[in-house]
Amino acid sequence: MLIGNNETTKLIDCYAIDNLKIPSIVLMENAAIDFVNEIDEKLDNFLIVCGKGNNGGDGYAIARQLWSKGKKVKIFGISFENLSCDCKINYDICKNIEIEMSDNIEKLKTWILQSECIIEGIFGTGLNSEVKGVYKKIIEIVNEHSNQKEVYSIDIPSGISGNDGEIMGTCIKADKTISFVTYKKAFLNTKNSKYFGKIVIKNIGLNQNFFKNLVNEYYLTKSDIKNLHKVRNVNSHKGDFGKVLIYAGSKEFSGASVLASNSCVRAGAGLVTLLTSENILKNNILSEVMLLNINNSRTIPKSDFKNELQKIENNILNSDVIAIGPGIGKNEKSLTILEKLLNYEKNNKNKTINLVLDADALNLISENPKLFKKIENRAILTPHIVEFSRLSRLLPEDILLDKFTKAKEFAKKYKVILLLKGKNTIITDGNKLFVNSTGNSHMANGGMGDCLTGIITSLVAQNYNLIESACIGAFLHGYIGDELTKKQYIVNASHVTENISKYMKEIFEM
Repeated sequence: MLIGNNETTKLIDCYAIDNLKIPSIVLMENAAIDFVNEIDEKLDNFLIVCGKGNNGGDGYAIARQLWSKGKKVKIFGISFENLSCDCKINYDICKNIEIEMSDNIEKLKTWILQSECIIEGIFGTGLNSEVKGVYKKIIEIVNEHSNQKEVYSIDIPSGISGNDGEIMGTCIKADKTISFVTYKKAFLNTKNSKYFGKIVIKNIGLNQNFFKNLVNEYYLTKSDIKNLHKVRNVNSHKGDFGKVLIYAGSKEFSGASVLASNSCVRAGAGLVTLLTSENILKNNILSEVMLLNINNSRTIPKSDFKNELQKIENNILNSDVIAIGPGIGKNEKSLTILEKLLNYEKNNKNKTINLVLDADALNLISENPKLFKKIENRAILTPHIVEFSRLSRLLPEDILLDKFTKAKEFAKKYKVILLLKGKNTIITDGNKLFVNSTGNSHMANGGMGDCLTGIITSLVAQNYNLIESACIGAFLHGYIGDELTKKQYIVNASHVTENISKYMKEIFEM
């Protein structure tokens, strides 16, 4: 699903009208029909609040559609003068079919109290200044008198900036926002999510493929992920689903290696080998994972440690993808092992060894930036905001001011796929950008990142490209958490791991 803001909304409208030759009044009619189809059929008595622009025109067209269905409809107009062209057309039709209309504010209060549902189309996405005067007064009246009423907003709650979701002085508090063509960037402002209510996106007769050259930012949905699915060949064997090497865990963080490895197996990788510190795991903990123990204790002599490193080489050359980082620590020996793993760009089949880098791998790279050159064009980096701050040398507060731009610039500069974790996780290659729609705060506990690393690594091993793997992995990880939260209050990483295969089947075969 496309992500849009004020500028892209205008671009899409212009392209549809000028290039596709769809008259603007047809787009308005399609929007009205789609909108009405999302209204609760049990509602019977409506007040439509209309501005003077095309958002108001949508409101008049919606009023007409509801009236044709036999609903009781009244219209409050901010003004009936200086209407936009398409707004005037629909206003005239409403006037001709004698829908009751008024611009009297005192009547507005009475009509709100008499109605079951208020539908507002005052501003739309084009608002670029603070709400003042009569507009402010009308929004305040709607909010004050619409208790126990259903409030629907057309495209975006009036008073909200379509670019960043900030409140421009005051805004409508909607129970449901029915938006058109794109998922508005404003909706990603979680601070103001209570004003959006339930968000629904309607395509108004347009296919997003028409606009792929205009917009390169996407909000991931279940259907998007399903479309990426690669069907397994009936004649395939385990070698066809990738050979994975995972460097994870240490004496203090043995659980990280278990979570990453088990998640990789559950997500479908063919063969998984865990490279980890000697004697931190018992073999029966990971019954489907091969173990490659290495003695990297602080007391081991350098000469003996060099021999330990030789044990790794054959496994590197036999790997399709290597995951590095969960629980490895930031000591000198961890850095040496990391450098060893990054030194090999091709495996023994002369294919690129792809990388998934998380946790301490990211911290080590941030302290040794020369390593960025060794991961170009073959790595997914999965930092949270603090790790990304270390990698990018940007303050967290500066990143949060414009995460989209900062993430794209970083990915392009270092030629990597960046997966910036958090609410509405961002995935970008520096050109395209995807925002994840799944996940919740009931998943906020230790080990979740290790689980995500395992899932993504498994997908890379199964021949999904890097950005596909990051998108599917992030969506699936959060989706499992969302589904489990319907039945339990807290979701741990082990809960997610146990349910990976179940929900992969649900998403891929829906």
